[in-house]
Amino acid sequence: MVGVAPLVAEIDAGLADAAFGAALRQAARGASCFLISGDLSAPIGRDAEWIALLAETPALPVVVAEGAVGLRGLALMLLADLAFAGPDARWAGPEHASLSELAAIRLGPLAARQMAMSSDPVAALVAAGQVARVDDPLNMARAQAVALTGTAQRLRRGWRAARDLPSDEALTYGGWFNAVETKEEV
Repeated sequence: MVGVAPLVAEIDAGLADAAFGAALRQAARGASCFLISGDLSAPIGRDAEWIALLAETPALPVVVAEGAVGLRGLALMLLADLAFAGPDARWAGPEHASLSELAAIRLGPLAARQMAMSSDPVAALVAAGQVARVDDPLNMARAQAVALTGTAQRLRRGWRAARDLPSDEALTYGGWFNAVETKEEV
């Protein structure tokens, strides 16, 4: 793990599942953003507790895909709040049906079905707006992560509230939380 800027933790996606989970836990203690890059071609192993950890962390995940993308890379792109793919990023896995539930949670049922039926799920994620295809994904991701360090955790909490709470409670929570963060009178 290498720090890119204060509050941005860069994590190598090519680590074994247990080491990857440990790096995420360690970075979650102080980072407001995770920048995850490296080898995304790996499968998902048995010790994939990192999926739940990344889904619930208060830090904002930013993922960079270049070259071959396997099941781990596809899961990371689904879990990311920002994902960037280089021109050479391509699906290299045998199948991706095992990520159907995660895709439905993150993309909604229609885009999840489109991804499930696609022979190129990376292109499907680009078409759904989950991933941006750019010429220099690592530098774009670094710039975005640094730009979001001040608001990343607030964004994640708001998005989680919108996902987990009824709409009226999520809106009330958002208003209250923004008032507390900006020191406005409630």
